[in-house]
Amino acid sequence: MRKCTHRTAALACALGSLLTGCAVVGPAAVYNGRLAYNEAIINTDNQQMLLLVVRNRYGERSNLLAVASVTANVRVAANAGIEAGVGDSDNYAGNLVPFSAGVIYEENPTISYTPVGGEKYARQLMAPTSITSLAEFSRNLADPAPVFYALVSGVNGIYNPDFLPQSGVPDERFIQIVTNITELARAHRLHWVRDSGRDQHFSIIIDHYWPDYTDKVNNLLTLLGISAPKHRPSRITLPISLALDGKDSGGIGISTRSLFELLEILSSAVELPEQDRAGGAAVSYPSPGMLAKQLRVHYAKTKPSHASVAVKYRGGWFYIDEKDQATKQFFRILTTLLAVNIAESTEGASAAPVLTVPVSR
Repeated sequence: MRKCTHRTAALACALGSLLTGCAVVGPAAVYNGRLAYNEAIINTDNQQMLLLVVRNRYGERSNLLAVASVTANVRVAANAGIEAGVGDSDNYAGNLVPFSAGVIYEENPTISYTPVGGEKYARQLMAPTSITSLAEFSRNLADPAPVFYALVSGVNGIYNPDFLPQSGVPDERFIQIVTNITELARAHRLHWVRDSGRDQHFSIIIDHYWPDYTDKVNNLLTLLGISAPKHRPSRITLPISLALDGKDSGGIGISTRSLFELLEILSSAVELPEQDRAGGAAVSYPSPGMLAKQLRVHYAKTKPSHASVAVKYRGGWFYIDEKDQATKQFFRILTTLLAVNIAESTEGASAAPVLTVPVSR
């Protein structure tokens, strides 16, 4: 009888331990699940975007699915048992397991997707990038130069074309403008400032530039077609407008690219297998401009081991090399803008997603 009492006490202690362990399953589920779900969403977003680029290279339509929600249902069950012998201990010694226990952990996620499309999405895809987006990117990135090459197609009549005519060459003045703006911004002499009371209006303010940066400021103003001030003011204010030219009003007129134009530029940089290049399966593009020359989406017959993002299509693998910083930076800008576009175009849409996938054991 004393042995049974000891076993009962052991069982009670074990059950207490199991129940105590269940109390930490909640935090443990967050640790185990949050990063895994987030990583999966990021990776598939990148793959979906790259597939869109590649299919566009082949002149094919592609759809996007946005992850609307992920609901993970967690179930934890504990069980315990005890076997006790009755009678002479010689009859059951060594044949009984005095105590057994276990915990069952189940996670059954439900993932909801929303298709991306409609008139609002199409309008935003074709519309020029806003000055707000250009300003926010420029003043938050350590190197704003890639943002200008990607988003800006012209400044005060000096153009940065997507593609060059057959006999065309890039305009070196645009490179000089970007170089001057970048160097002044890095030196904290050039600032993007939102106009007071006008949310969508910005100005570039250049201050404390004399004497170290006087030449760069004068060079920038000359390239922009703006007269340098006769006296050396402590601050120069240049209003920004979404226009082909702004020098007549003493400001900067900027024309920007649309998301679809960015998609076309990256699609033109997709490397093709020989049979598709020779057979006419893919779209032909004109000579690349300054931006497209820096970009490359590679092709390989087998899955690459050094890709930042890769997608399988038409029997091979298209990918961006993990060491190709120019293409990775452009791809990051493109996916960020597209994510904002998707969020804005689906805002206020029907709450019921078209596709909900329960994932069971």
